[in-house]
Amino acid sequence: MSSPPQYLTSVNGPFSESRIGTVVLSTPNSLFVDVGGTVIETAFILPFVIATTAPPPPGTVVQLIRQDSSWICTGRVVGAGSNSVQNPSFEESAAGAQPSRWQSYNVSGASSAVVVDIVDAPEGDLAVRVSSAQSSVHYLYSEAIPVNPGESWSIGAFVGGDYGGGVQTADAALVALWFANPTNLYPTTSSADSVIATSTDVPQYPPFKTVSGAATVPGGTLFMRVALRSTLAANQALVWDFVTARRV
Repeated sequence: MSSPPQYLTSVNGPFSESRIGTVVLSTPNSLFVDVGGTVIETAFILPFVIATTAPPPPGTVVQLIRQDSSWICTGRVVGAGSNSVQNPSFEESAAGAQPSRWQSYNVSGASSAVVVDIVDAPEGDLAVRVSSAQSSVHYLYSEAIPVNPGESWSIGAFVGGDYGGGVQTADAALVALWFANPTNLYPTTSSADSVIATSTDVPQYPPFKTVSGAATVPGGTLFMRVALRSTLAANQALVWDFVTARRV
């Protein structure tokens, strides 16, 4: 039995189209949604069970449909959508350089974070290697991400150990750092750090392992930075790649 024709993808005409985008501005009667770098003004659907208009706030990932020339927002996309981490897989920097759009902070000891070109990286060709000649705890954290108190964010990354044949005892953690404005750097935070997920005794890569979890934005916070925490003994390293943060 032959497959049915794929009319929506193969035939021109007044058919519907669906796209995913991020709200950049909301008004009582319309939304402005960024879809692939183009901002589209769209109507939105008001649920029948709600008496008042409640447009989704900026930063919400939404689904749009188009019929002829009219766009309508059908609702919020949960657990998917655009990754808010800039330079998430460290492809914007050359191997051997410091990762652009990321900041380093030594909680203890002294570590360095350098972009490396590795085989079978989880995303792209590059990753970042955090290493130390002494026992240390290091934060490598992202550019500021706009958030609102009470929001839930899903955060994840890939990590692998790099031990050169030594003991495999390095620990990894994903941490959400909270800020009142986009210019403050760690440790000038607005709330206590939130540990999202941990991995002890990270094994030698390959393969990489995933660490992931969720964080809820605390009160008094308008920006989040995702931190990769590396706890190392002397002459150990962790390799990180493809860091994601999505509003859910």
